[in-house]
Amino acid sequence: MPQELFVPAMEALRRARLGLGAALLAVLGACRSDPSSPAAPSSRTAPEAAADRAFEAGLRRVEAYADSLDALLHPVPLLRASEEAALRSSPNEEQLAVARRLGVAPPGDSAGLARLRQAGHLVPLDTSTALWVVRDLEHSIALVTPDAKALLTELATRFQGRLREMGLPALRLEVTSALRTAESQADLRRTNRNATGGRSTHEYGTTFDVAYSSFRAPETRQLDLTTPEAPWLAPYLRRYETALVETVAARRSRELQAILGRVLWQMQAEGTVMVTLEEQQPVYHMTVARRF
Repeated sequence: MPQELFVPAMEALRRARLGLGAALLAVLGACRSDPSSPAAPSSRTAPEAAADRAFEAGLRRVEAYADSLDALLHPVPLLRASEEAALRSSPNEEQLAVARRLGVAPPGDSAGLARLRQAGHLVPLDTSTALWVVRDLEHSIALVTPDAKALLTELATRFQGRLREMGLPALRLEVTSALRTAESQADLRRTNRNATGGRSTHEYGTTFDVAYSSFRAPETRQLDLTTPEAPWLAPYLRRYETALVETVAARRSRELQAILGRVLWQMQAEGTVMVTLEEQQPVYHMTVARRF
């Protein structure tokens, strides 16, 4: 298939193989069978045929890899009721007291926020790292105290270590909320009944939320998807790999939630973090419990 026809065909095939309709495969077929297409069998060159074979082989490798991840996650025991209760054993009042002791004074305006950043009392969370990804935030800012950032780093490192022990790739955590101002907390409260009334621990920079229903693909991949026959194929195969890995993570999110929850339970027992397993929102809400 010529390169200029590949992109729409790749998108259609990716969607079809992700379960959004086998009919979309017709796009790829049309590229190969339409007599007016430069990719028709009668006019396909040897390099184009080699690219087709490399493409199909790459897809099979990615799909086999995704199947292997699914098989590894399948036997993971889900959280028991007692484990869920342990992850809800830090009431908001206790977390708020710790946040006031370890956090910053809630910034009243943008000037106050700037002063806290300049003094190093609040530090940014990078949008994308090898350990986590920060979602597009609507009601918060990707800022936390240095202790909270250290907590996130430790949590993600332990989580990925547990995954490696199981033969799984280093999936990244997804941060869904961080610092909130009083105004943004009030805005959130109007649309989310799960949001705390009064002061929130999020206002002190000590608290962030991590999704347990979605996880991001690793920053570095384990598959070699180079295609010497058609080097331009590699980025599309890489996108397919990312899509399938994250699809498996979503399908096995309860198993991954349990793995992450047990890491959090251990860290909570060590006095490092205070956790709330939320129900209205699929997140672990956590407040740093000590200085790092």
